[in-house]
Amino acid sequence: MTNIARDRDSGEVDRARAADARGLIDALRPCLPLMAHPRGRTLALSIAAVRRRGSDRRCTVTNVFDGGDVFGLMCQVEIGGGSAPAIFVAPIADLAFGQHPIARAVADYRRRRCAQARVADRA
Repeated sequence: MTNIARDRDSGEVDRARAADARGLIDALRPCLPLMAHPRGRTLALSIAAVRRRGSDRRCTVTNVFDGGDVFGLMCQVEIGGGSAPAIFVAPIADLAFGQHPIARAVADYRRRRCAQARVADRA
C-alpha cells in the first residue's frame, strides 16, 4: 500500500484492505494454535474472570477470520486447557504474540488499520 488511502476511491481501499487481511490470515493459519496474551483491558478482564474459576493460564489463538471493515481480523481465543476451555472472539489488535516471528506482521497490520481508521475519521 504505497498510496495514501484517502487518494483512492472507496472500492479500491476496500480491496486493498481485504487483500492485506487475506495475506495475514494466510500467514497466521499455519502457526495455529498460537500462544498470545491480551493487550486490551476488556479482553484482559474477561480472561481474568475465567482464570479465577480455576482454569489454567494458557491463552491460545485457535482460529483467525476476517470480520470486515468494521471489526478487522478476529481471533478465536481459548483460555484454559482440558475438555472445556473458555472460548472468546477478540480483535487481533487486542492480542500480543510475544517473540513469535508472526508478531511483527500482526503489529504492522495493527498500525495500518489504525492509520486507515484515522483517515476515515477525517473524511
